[in-house]
Amino acid sequence: MRKITLGHSALTVTAEGYGCMGLSEFYGPTSEKDAMKILHSVIEKGINFLDTADIYGYGHNEKILGKVLQNYAADEVIVATKCGIVRDVYNPLHREVNNSRDYILRSFEQSFERLGRSIDLYYLHRVIQKPASLRESMRAMYQLRSDGRINAIGLSEVSAETIRFAHGQLQELSGGAFGLSAVQTEYSLMSRDIEFNGVLDTCNELGISVVAYSPVGRGLLGGKLQDIGTLAQNDSRRYLPRFMGSNLKTNNRIVDKLRAFATANGMTPAQLALAWIMNNDAEIIPIPGTRTPQYLDENIRAANIALTTQQTSMISEILSGHEIAGMRYPEEFMKAYGMIK
Repeated sequence: MRKITLGHSALTVTAEGYGCMGLSEFYGPTSEKDAMKILHSVIEKGINFLDTADIYGYGHNEKILGKVLQNYAADEVIVATKCGIVRDVYNPLHREVNNSRDYILRSFEQSFERLGRSIDLYYLHRVIQKPASLRESMRAMYQLRSDGRINAIGLSEVSAETIRFAHGQLQELSGGAFGLSAVQTEYSLMSRDIEFNGVLDTCNELGISVVAYSPVGRGLLGGKLQDIGTLAQNDSRRYLPRFMGSNLKTNNRIVDKLRAFATANGMTPAQLALAWIMNNDAEIIPIPGTRTPQYLDENIRAANIALTTQQTSMISEILSGHEIAGMRYPEEFMKAYGMIK
């Protein structure tokens, strides 16, 4: 699989990564044995960029990944994890954001212990996008990198202005030696905000890599989810607006057209979704997550699909004139994350 060097770093990652989140929660139950088995498969099949976070399963996700990583040399796997979101074990829907220096440094030590190895790319999972807070959080991230504790710094779900400010802070602190390496954001055929809000252009201008989570739209673009009643009771999609009521039916009308196009061109709908991202001139890195060996193999094969200019134009035609129904997260999440007022 083709490899990409993350911006402002020496880290070389596969053009497609793997998102570990669903191995702990959010998409129904998975046994630890099965989770570890799929992680071994991911690595053995050539994907070297694995993404986790301290809040996934309240640290459980990092622990599982840490057990698997014991079997591989540090340079075989590039590990990304995140801090910044505070959850309440007694209220799974509670969300707060903490970007203080002490919190970041404490969270890093906890993640380091759970993973049992060095952290390559360290993100702020959600960001307080105010200058004073950004200065404090970037000083903490700078300290971790300058001390050799991490190899790259990232932000998740931020504005173009925040990217520029945070990158400038890191460059100033490091004397121009480094800046932001990656910005992680939801990006897919169903979530294209970064094309219009300046985020993609800003990352391209500053040489910052873009990492796309939920590139298959949390399974929606797979074309098989018609009724959330078929999902496990603790599946997070039960409370995500795009999957609820008439929104799901509206969005599936778009998915149906994409599925027909994918089938006519010898692809699965998920492969189309991933290939569309990886055929972008900006070298956006998708990190799909799956617990199914069959889908893992399908996702990996998507990295070898080259879309023609005509195919890309036809995809744009399918999407044009169709508005995606529902926000990405519940309103209270969007407010807690500073994504809406």
